[in-house]
Amino acid sequence: HASVAAVRGKKRYIYEFGVKVRWEVTGDGMVDDVRGTMTFPDVDGTVELGDEYDLSEFTVEGGNVGNALRMELNKHVRDGGLREAIHEAIDDWVRLFKASY
Repeated sequence: HASVAAVRGKKRYIYEFGVKVRWEVTGDGMVDDVRGTMTFPDVDGTVELGDEYDLSEFTVEGGNVGNALRMELNKHVRDGGLREAIHEAIDDWVRLFKASY
């Protein structure tokens, strides 16, 4: 859901949706392929650009996921690189939405 309203002469951008991302990491032969999902249930106007969106679910499936691999997935997928890229993509959509109306 996304809309624009004028309140006392000022534009209000109203949007609310959830995002579920399916991700996959391809192993190099020494490590199995793993995949999973990340769910961001509350993408809405209460989150300022540049702030983090809440992550409600992070799943990992497939392969032999030991502690070392789990720590790397947490660092680079759940808490780092991929999550940061998702936040930036959502922020880019918000900027486009605001620029379009």
